[in-house]
Order: sequence, then C-alpha cells, then structure tokens
Amino acid sequence: MAGLMGTLEIAKGTLLNTQVQIQTSSNNIANAENKSYARQKAVVKSNPAVLIYPNWLGTGADVTTVTQIRDQYIEQRLMGAISDESKYGELASQLETVQAVFSDTGDTGISQSLNAFWNSWDSLSQNPTGVAQQTDVYQATQNLAQTIQSAYTQLDDSATQITSKIDDTVSQAKDLVDQIAQLNAAILKNETASHPANDLRDQRYQALKDLSAIIPVNTSEDANGIVTVTTEDGSATGILTLVTGGTVNNYITSTSTITGGSFGGLQQALTDVNGYMDRLDDFAGQLITQANAIHGAGATAVFSGSDAQTITASTTFLNGQTAAVEAPLALAMAGLQGTPIAFTGKTATFNQYLGDLQKQIGTDAQQATTQQTFNKALRTQLDAQQQSISGVSIDEEMVDMIQFQHIYEAAAKVVQKAAEMLDTVINMVQ
Repeated sequence: MAGLMGTLEIAKGTLLNTQVQIQTSSNNIANAENKSYARQKAVVKSNPAVLIYPNWLGTGADVTTVTQIRDQYIEQRLMGAISDESKYGELASQLETVQAVFSDTGDTGISQSLNAFWNSWDSLSQNPTGVAQQTDVYQATQNLAQTIQSAYTQLDDSATQITSKIDDTVSQAKDLVDQIAQLNAAILKNETASHPANDLRDQRYQALKDLSAIIPVNTSEDANGIVTVTTEDGSATGILTLVTGGTVNNYITSTSTITGGSFGGLQQALTDVNGYMDRLDDFAGQLITQANAIHGAGATAVFSGSDAQTITASTTFLNGQTAAVEAPLALAMAGLQGTPIAFTGKTATFNQYLGDLQKQIGTDAQQATTQQTFNKALRTQLDAQQQSISGVSIDEEMVDMIQFQHIYEAAAKVVQKAAEMLDTVINMVQ
C-alpha cells in the first residue's frame, strides 16, 4: 500500500508540475512580440529520496521556481549601444538642421552673397558714378548683411530649441529614475527566493533601456534582485549614483556633464552650435572692421554693428562721393577679397574662413551620421543576441508544449494504473 500511495503522490506532483510548465509556455507565447519580456522557464528539481531498506527510492520532482532567461552582460552591452546610437542620432539630426543654414546652392547662401558683394565693388571701381553699379553695391551689401543676420538668427533659434529639448529630456530621465526606484521597492517587497517577481523585472528592464537612450547607465544587482543605477559624469569621481534600492540618490540636470545618450548628443549639439555662432560673429566683426577701415567711418561707413547679430548695411555710404575719391576705395574694397585676415585662431581670407566654417559643420554632421550608423548596426547585433537568449521562439515553445503534454498524459496513466492496482489490493483484503 505504501508503494502505491507513493506512486500516486509522484504522479500527482508530475501532473501539477506539467500544468505549471504548460502555463509558463503559454505565457511565453503570449509575450512573443514583447521585446522587454524575458523568456521564463519552470525549474523542476528532484525531491529528496527516501530510504526503504535496502534501497533509496525517488519521490518525484517539484517545480521550485519560474525563472527568467537573461544574460546581464549582453543586456549591459545592449544598453550601452542604445545610448551611443541615441547620442549620435540626436547629434546628427541637430547638425543636419544647422548644415542647411550654411548650404550653398549657387543661388542662395552666405558664400553667394559674399561673392556678389566683391563683384559689385569690382564693377563700381570701374564706373564709380554709375547708377547701376552703385545700386548693385547697395543691394549686395544689404543682402550680405541680411544673410549673415538671418544665418545667425537661425543658429540662435536652433540653440534655443536644443536647450528646450534638453529640459524635456531631463524631465523624462527624472520620471524613469523614479520609476526604476519604485520598481526596485516593489521587487524587494514581492519577490522571494522561490518566487521571483518576473513581471516587475521586465518592467524595470524596459525602464532601464528607456533611460539608457537618454543617458548611459550602468547597473549592478544584489542578492535580493535590487539594482543600483549609476551614470558617468564630469564630477570628481566620474560616477553619479542615481538609484540605490528603492531610493533616488540623484537626478541629472540641464547642466550635468554627461556625454552619452540623447542628453549627451543634445549637449554636444548645443556646444557645436554656440561655436558656429562664435565663428560667424568673428567673420561678421572682421567684415565690419575691415570694410569700414577701407571705405571710411561716419557717413561713409559701409556697415554698422559689431557682430553677426547686429550687422546692418548703410544705404548712404556712397552719397557725395566723387569718382576720384570712390574709384580707389572701391578697388581696395574689391581687393579685400584676397587679403588674409587675422581671425580668432586662424589667418585666412574671408572666403577661406567662411569655407572652413562650412566644412567644419559638414564634417561634424558627417562624423555624427557615421557614428550613428555604426552604433545602430552594433545595437542591432546585440539586440539579436539578447533576443536569442531571452526572446521567445514560438517553435521551441510548441515543441515544449508537446513534450509537456506527453508527460501529463503519461502521469495520468500512472494515476489510472495505480488506482486500478489499489482497487485490486482493496478487493483482495476484503
């Protein structure tokens, strides 16, 4: 009787085990399209054997836990790739907008306006009192000043938009940091050694991925399943701890010196745009100074203002000028085109300096695009690796379901046969 009862208990346990395994597989299939879901597996462990002299006899098995299939090393690398792709994607997007401000189609742009300015003065030097030539000089001068001002305004607008986006990004990061701390606390409260809080862990993993798109994050998990979240910044230690357990230690701010993620990309874009504005100011300031030094001050000054934001063209600088006076001035103005100028950190002609600025913007944008492409490919590769480990394969789950079904049917038959044997034993006793 004891042996048959033991057999029934083993079969009953097997039936319960396969029910859990089937339910786990069903849950996996239901989440097959969920990229933040980690495939789960019901872990079956043999029960302790009992000594029935002279042998040790097995007592079946039980499902001890339902665990997630994860590779934390791959996941950390994936979050790093997400951060880098996001950084360079944001930077490339912002610099493409800036690049359009300095693009020259041959008909528009600062280069075209600058060349028209030189050409108009060259024509004026040949006919200083010609109405058409004077009109061309006025129009070219005004157009150049307006084009420079317009470019500066567009750069300034871009800087303002980037600053606003940085503030939005900081707010998003704050919400995610709060969410991760709350999920840590919930996991600590609900999880036990044999009952991991898998759904909460999935939610936390998704929040960490979302945060890594904004700033680079590093995580370390303790024995209780709680993660500590840090990021690299420009502080003395180089590490900013964001979350410990269920507690938020720090938030990033708009002035944080973090170089990765979309936040780092926006910060780099803002630095670049401010640099371009400084160079455009240098260009405009030198143009104002050099042109006015040649043509004269006061009523005959060609430009007013001091930089790209304030540059304006006079509409009266040719008034009262005689041919004898204006001809050499116009010739000198046309000759300014080939004169090396001592700009900040660089000596070049106006056209060379402007071309160098345009080249710098194009190079910065191209480098950002190249890095984005590289990191996108790396992220895709790591995402595939992560999914090969943690993702759900419908084919594998269906094979497991068939296996569990056969185990369930076999256990049911054991119950049936053991029951028949028990009936026989009972009838014999009667």
